[in-house]
Amino acid sequence: MALTRPAPTGENTDTAGAEPRPARERRRASYAELPPPVEVALRAVRLEAQLGDPADPANRYGLPALSAVEGTEGPPSPADLRAEFLPRAAGGHYTGADQLVRVLRPLFRRDLALGHAWGTRPLLAAADGTRPAPGRPAELAALLGPTALIAATGTVLRTAARVVDELGRHEPAARQWHGTLAGDFADLLACESLTTVALRSLVLPAEATALLTAVVGYVVPQLVADVHNDLELVLNETGFAPGSLEQRSLAKLRADLAAGGQWPDPAACRARLVAALPELAGNGEPAADATVLFRIGDPAVPAGLLPEGTGCHHVLADTLASAAAARPAEGEDGALARAARRLRTERRTLRLPCLQAADASPEDPAARALADRQAHVLLAAAVLGVRRAADHTTFLSSPDWALLALVRLTERLGVPRPPVPADPREDVWAELAERGRRDVDCDVYATKSLW
Repeated sequence: MALTRPAPTGENTDTAGAEPRPARERRRASYAELPPPVEVALRAVRLEAQLGDPADPANRYGLPALSAVEGTEGPPSPADLRAEFLPRAAGGHYTGADQLVRVLRPLFRRDLALGHAWGTRPLLAAADGTRPAPGRPAELAALLGPTALIAATGTVLRTAARVVDELGRHEPAARQWHGTLAGDFADLLACESLTTVALRSLVLPAEATALLTAVVGYVVPQLVADVHNDLELVLNETGFAPGSLEQRSLAKLRADLAAGGQWPDPAACRARLVAALPELAGNGEPAADATVLFRIGDPAVPAGLLPEGTGCHHVLADTLASAAAARPAEGEDGALARAARRLRTERRTLRLPCLQAADASPEDPAARALADRQAHVLLAAAVLGVRRAADHTTFLSSPDWALLALVRLTERLGVPRPPVPADPREDVWAELAERGRRDVDCDVYATKSLW
């Protein structure tokens, strides 16, 4: 369920004036904690420079101008952007879906409708095979929609965090929103973990990735809608009127999302999951080492990673089982393992009803509930996989964001919440506030932005 007010995550939860626990040693890169290849970073920076200062009222790509645009038509795209979607053999730059997203991230975090017009629409137009395009452009477009939604929401979250951070220095009451925004940050990191794994998997056969793409299209809009509700509440409570740029940007984001026909339809994705409930309940043949799927800083996934008949959803299920079988020492890692065991139990509970739902209708409420729960369990598995595979010098290796994301997922599922040794919101808020001060994106890579 959505957090609509500051809510506890442990027994001692009054963290309004608390100092975060000492941070672990971190690698602070000039561009990103997980930098892409140099040419990818250069093209992303060039695109962000072309978009200009988002706060400049005279900039047609700035937030004041874009928040006033109605519908999906905005200013024209840079002429050289089309090359990002063309394979190298056709004279373009495209080498992989996850690298394409890193180039387009400045666009996606600037405006959702603009991201669709410049990003997903060219792929939808190329899906008929009449023009050069990346392999499986329709599936790539279906993942770019949630990716753009996460990025655009991250922009509003970072703005709200800056506001609360600044107010909290002289108005202690504003600190009550630290935990709420920390939870929203954890949700976005969870969504992007799942989406990035799906993007990296597109080199695998289509039959191995189809269900994971449907999970992304179904579950990401749900969690992001909860984040939007929290952001609206925080902006209202911190004194921003409906006509303020901050409120207009959030309203524009919601209007773009509700415009229809632009993004994967969550209802259609849920119907796909309902039809595949028996498959979601099963286990595939384990891959030799599927950890590479979760190492999101690595440039490539081998095309022959999975045995025939094994899907990415099977890899996620195996990852959940491995995390549940771990017996680490107490502390955050122990709490993560306990959360994984409770979610593994949930998946086992779902197995028989899913197997019995082979001919279920997409309109059957019970089948829809099963699909919803399976999708959330797989989201949790993506969190565990990405956190475990993360470089130990990055924020993703911290247990706090993963534990907070899993606590919120267990609450949504109604699964008993695991006891936690300390409130994970403290360190997650500290990271979010620091990113706001340092102009670092809310993405899984901790990318520095120009503005």
